[in-house]
Amino acid sequence: MTRGLQLAGWALDHGQTFCPACARERNLNAIEGELPEADAHIGGMPGADAEQGSPGLEHGHRPAAAEPLAPFPVSAALREPRGRRTSRLLRASFSVLREDPQLLVFPAVAMALTLVLGAVAFALSVSHGGSRNAKDVIFFASLVAAYPITFVSLYCGVALAAVLAGRLDGRPLTARDGWLAARERIGIIAAWTLMVCTVGAVLRLIERYVPLGAKILVAIVDLSWTLATMFAVPVLAYENLGPTEVLRRSSQIFKQRWGTQLVGTVGISVASVFMYVPFIVLLFVGAASAGATGVLFTILGGAGLFAAIAAQTAMDQIFRVFVYRSAVGLDTTAGPFSQSDLQAPFARRRGRR
Repeated sequence: MTRGLQLAGWALDHGQTFCPACARERNLNAIEGELPEADAHIGGMPGADAEQGSPGLEHGHRPAAAEPLAPFPVSAALREPRGRRTSRLLRASFSVLREDPQLLVFPAVAMALTLVLGAVAFALSVSHGGSRNAKDVIFFASLVAAYPITFVSLYCGVALAAVLAGRLDGRPLTARDGWLAARERIGIIAAWTLMVCTVGAVLRLIERYVPLGAKILVAIVDLSWTLATMFAVPVLAYENLGPTEVLRRSSQIFKQRWGTQLVGTVGISVASVFMYVPFIVLLFVGAASAGATGVLFTILGGAGLFAAIAAQTAMDQIFRVFVYRSAVGLDTTAGPFSQSDLQAPFARRRGRR
């Protein structure tokens, strides 16, 4: 086990690693010393040697829900404008991506497969649906296609989190190592995907077939679900939990460590959108131009937009992994984020209580 995990209170028992809260529930002590050679490959993080074990858990064991986390205090020292802080968080996330550009591979693969799966589902629904029920066929086809699309997105997210974990723990992992780590988690990823898609399908059906009042309620539930699952990917990558426990753990971290700091994540996403503008302009210019010039602008705009969205997705996942690690007591000093940014990205405005 890494020195950082030891200091953070993670424990090892019969070849399985436990986060501090789970270790306390089982009356386990944080381990001292190095992992035995047999436990060097833990939790689907390939490439780890004996003294650098992964924070993940082996398959087959599902610890009980962790105890509640104490909320971070709001730092009274952080008084800079929110726009400036958002810019710094965005630069910090980008610096991680710049130092390890292979992290772009995972969102790029997820986007490419999503486009392919979406196109196939749409083509099949159109070809098998008559003119009268085409909308219904497309709607239900989208519900079916949601499972493989969501699975691909989660699988790639877990792979990215695994590679980033290796980097922060001093173990340079390759993209192949990330795919192998995600494959070790394929069972729980599939189960969590089923839960996510089931909830999504129920909400979409209610939204489609019920009156306006219920649709407003669905929108509120949908937002709550999105926030509660904000940290699902790092939980899937680091902790071997069942679907309901993943939801409980993710919502626990959000509510008690990050609920009041949502502006940080939203700020990075909004700021990243500005990267799309030049490529959208190129797409419009390409559509308005004729001949080879129009084709060239369209290709450049499409490729640039694809890369920008992949970069924004990677930066968002990077930031969430850092926040998760900070919340559960794992070392984040190897990254560009300060503890104050991870614990209290935005302080209250002056004069507010």
